[in-house]
Amino acid sequence: MVTIKEVAKMADVSTATVSRIINNKAGANIDTEKRVREAIKKLEYEPNNIARSLSNRSSNLIALIIPNLNNPYFADLVNIIETSAYNYGYKLYLCNSNDSEENISYFLKNIVDNYIQNVIINSLAITKKDIEYLEKHNVNVITIDRTNLDNQPNSISVDHFEGSFLATKHLVNNCGCEHILFISGEMNEQSSINRFRGYQKAIQKFTKTHTINLLEGDFTYKSGYELALKKLKTENNIQGIICANDAMAIGVINACYELGISIPNSIQIIGYDNCVLSQYSTPSLTTVNQLDPKIGQMIMESIKENKAIQFEYIPELIIRKTTKI
Repeated sequence: MVTIKEVAKMADVSTATVSRIINNKAGANIDTEKRVREAIKKLEYEPNNIARSLSNRSSNLIALIIPNLNNPYFADLVNIIETSAYNYGYKLYLCNSNDSEENISYFLKNIVDNYIQNVIINSLAITKKDIEYLEKHNVNVITIDRTNLDNQPNSISVDHFEGSFLATKHLVNNCGCEHILFISGEMNEQSSINRFRGYQKAIQKFTKTHTINLLEGDFTYKSGYELALKKLKTENNIQGIICANDAMAIGVINACYELGISIPNSIQIIGYDNCVLSQYSTPSLTTVNQLDPKIGQMIMESIKENKAIQFEYIPELIIRKTTKI
């Protein structure tokens, strides 16, 4: 690996001069700067980003705090943001917190210690005190959807009520379903509550029986599979199932397969997320899309231009093979 000393030797300058030029600081004349940049190019020298951060008290890293990578939604979200970050000249520092207070504390300290100036947060474990800690150290905070924080100056949210309402309306009006089961995520978080309320409103508005049928899962494949397996063994009047995420919906598909229930002839299923995996389930999953690449682009533009961002994404329905229409 080429060192800064080798660059300085070839350019016949001090290492301090090389450092100033790399960090775009004044103090070197045009000829000196030209020699240094030619030496860097010839030796294929790559500056140490951590050292540069310490020198500039800034970093080209953007931190992203998520709860886990077990849920395919978060894996796809990371990919969207990382792709956009790369296109805008940033690198992503991924913080997989498991919604643990101890992990959050560790990552926040690392963010401050490494002069990371921008943090994107999608985690229920982040508190107002954590935000105040970051802001005290001049860290720009952007929250994206899954947080318990109100009135954030920089935030991207999703209209989960509308997304779930849209899915339920489709099953009733377009697919002929009257008895519809809703499998929710944990009902202690706002996104789950809003998705259930959207389903509830559509049931009340469009069905004749107004029957609410709710099971609470935990956003995992296993919970979708186990809840559907138990329910469908004892009830044969369910015509449609809406799940609060794609992972649970794919679990439901597996339960139907095990029970010999034909999809979509006997039962129709809609997921929520539009994660990459939803295209490759068998049959492919009709789902509510909340994973739009433009979200990543909007965040990077906000960071690059140092402008506040307030945006609510309106989900759309992606029709595939788990519904008749």
